[in-house]
Amino acid sequence: MALTLVRGNPRLDRVQAVIVVGGSTRTSTIPGISIAGPSPEGTLYTPTLDLEYLVTGRPITLPVVPVSPEGLPTPALISRALVGMTGASLLVVDSGTAHGIKAPHVTIPSAVMGGRIDEGSGLPRGAAERIIGEARMLGENLARGLSGVMIGETIPGGTTTAAAIMEALVGVGVESVSSSSNRNPKDLKRKVIGKAVDRAGRCSDAYCKIDEVGDPVHPAIAGIAAGAVDAGIEVVLAGGTQMGAVLAILDAIGIDTSRITVATTRWILEDSSSDMVGIVDRFKAGLVAADISFSDAPWSGLRMYEEGYVKEGVAAGGMMTLTLARGASPSEVKEAIYKEYRRLLSLVPKDR
Repeated sequence: MALTLVRGNPRLDRVQAVIVVGGSTRTSTIPGISIAGPSPEGTLYTPTLDLEYLVTGRPITLPVVPVSPEGLPTPALISRALVGMTGASLLVVDSGTAHGIKAPHVTIPSAVMGGRIDEGSGLPRGAAERIIGEARMLGENLARGLSGVMIGETIPGGTTTAAAIMEALVGVGVESVSSSSNRNPKDLKRKVIGKAVDRAGRCSDAYCKIDEVGDPVHPAIAGIAAGAVDAGIEVVLAGGTQMGAVLAILDAIGIDTSRITVATTRWILEDSSSDMVGIVDRFKAGLVAADISFSDAPWSGLRMYEEGYVKEGVAAGGMMTLTLARGASPSEVKEAIYKEYRRLLSLVPKDR
């Protein structure tokens, strides 16, 4: 099935719904932190455009096709191509996007965009606790009648805030997380994270620490996952090293993280600048990855994934593992992705 099982025994057959949570943090506007957008300020549009495209097949807020001038596509391409093959329902959740989502979705009541964690608090005081509580209720309600859920993310700058959350809660962060770039800007991340974690040292509880160093997406995912765990169903986190922050939050609020599996990509497992296996081992979580290669893709933009770009996001790894677990072959998975990429390229203006 081209699935690499690293730890645990996930019941992917139980997953009946895929939830993708989007949000923004001004941390992504720090020059050099994220390449998930055409410019630092442009990263604030990425979650909006990713989720609109995932649901409708094209962005709505801006007429911008999610492919870089070099042909590098958003990982939402993978999820969009495969969602129909998974047989799972799809739900998009806004936990604090900068520009909203003009496609059917659910909004967390306390949704708020995150701030630059090198300049001040990532979230208003009390926001993390409210977001986790509201998302937990959402998870409990969604779990009714389901046997399992998969939860993914889209948040540029998210590996930086995730590292800060892990550093603040468990003392390990920046050395473990990956990057959307093929050159992980760890020195810059250390500088940014150091300022945030120093402030969090004055906090007396986990919620305060998350407010100080975090963003709206990771607590929302943790809340949804907690609600699903409370309901007793299978919980799979679809993502890369950012899911370490979700596991750290879950552990901090008393959830048994050994009941959770992370589903990711081969590109994350092979990333020498991060430590996905170490993260899941710390929290005794499960880990499975899709062993899919784009080395034979007809387009250089997709082959860039093999060069260390992007690696994961918008539940791409989870969607691939789920599709493979449902019985699709690697060639069928790639055929669907390549077909969607052709369609996406047809939307790109000819004079671009």
